[in-house]
Amino acid sequence: MSTTPYFAVEQIKRTGHFNMDSDHFHESYEIYYLLSGERYYYINDRVYALQVGDLLFINKNHLHRTTSKGRSSHERILVNFDDLFIEPLLGRGVGELPLYHGESFLLRPDVHEQGRIEDLFHTMLREQKEARSGSTEYLLALLLQMLILMTRIREAKPEPVPPESSEKQRRVYRIIEYLNKEYMQKLTLPEIAEQFYISETYLCRIFKQTTGFTVIEYLNYIRIREAQTLLRETDDKITRIAEETGFDSIAHFGRVFKQIVKRSPLQYRKQNQM
Repeated sequence: MSTTPYFAVEQIKRTGHFNMDSDHFHESYEIYYLLSGERYYYINDRVYALQVGDLLFINKNHLHRTTSKGRSSHERILVNFDDLFIEPLLGRGVGELPLYHGESFLLRPDVHEQGRIEDLFHTMLREQKEARSGSTEYLLALLLQMLILMTRIREAKPEPVPPESSEKQRRVYRIIEYLNKEYMQKLTLPEIAEQFYISETYLCRIFKQTTGFTVIEYLNYIRIREAQTLLRETDDKITRIAEETGFDSIAHFGRVFKQIVKRSPLQYRKQNQM
């Protein structure tokens, strides 16, 4: 595990069709703000249609992905930070902030709230670029303001923004629930398709269209996330963990784990075991 506090903020504008292809869960927290355009965002096993001004908080190790909604351009601001960066806040009465509840959620701020949010983001961007003395402390203070503002917006609007819910999407949600429950089994695409009385081709198409993931990609992410928990919290042998998370061999497990986590299971355990 890194001993250097991590914080990054970036603003990017993209034109035309774009689907996120970077890591889909990570050990840092993320705040996503849509400045312009439209996007679909998969999080918490549901898909949301984002509109301008929407603000997402993604907790660490939560599977997520953003995909195109139409072919229009979009612009967003993204903040990532880790536990080490916010460590100075611990013990200072900030336990009600969203990151301490293990949740991810979508907020839909009003116009006035959007103005305050964008001011904070642009101050962060400027401070990161200039990197003057006291920059880390100032960025931490700005982040704390952002998290408090998000908490207040959420408290003022306790009704959550509803996910997309067409018949196709509801079917995919049922498939996702099945995969989350049965990931430890030796699942195959034909077996999953048969379970839901659909063709393998149709299964693959609607799953990718709805979530942005392939079925196998999603299944591997779920399995590896569970394996990470077992590596951190138990002394089980790696061969046993591979078996418990549905992999057909230790070699396959090691290959997929390293592809997703960028470290071997043994390296991950050494760096993260409690």
